[in-house]
Amino acid sequence: MYLDESAIDSTFQLIKEIAGKESILVFDAIYASVLREENLFYGESEIFNVVKKANEKWTFGIEANEIDIFLKKWDFMLQEQYDSLSLEQKYFTDKNRQLVGKINSTHCLFLAIIK
Repeated sequence: MYLDESAIDSTFQLIKEIAGKESILVFDAIYASVLREENLFYGESEIFNVVKKANEKWTFGIEANEIDIFLKKWDFMLQEQYDSLSLEQKYFTDKNRQLVGKINSTHCLFLAIIK
């Protein structure tokens, strides 16, 4: 999210060139709509303001349903995706499966494999 598109492209191209087949890549990203300040996700306006106040700049995001398209450019294949709902279910529920805390929904974690 802090790199521009050209730096993202260079980084993923380099990983493709030097990593072995079936290497695993894990990364996080924000949704592109966050950059457009559409305020679609829980905690979005708050985290965006925190980033602005820290004089940081988010410059790159992935469209919510386009991770496969994004990864295909470098012959990576999505293996797992963790959004806020899946992380909350796994880590923020009590023994009765009741939600005990919400997390910011602007980010996702991805696990991809190099084909």
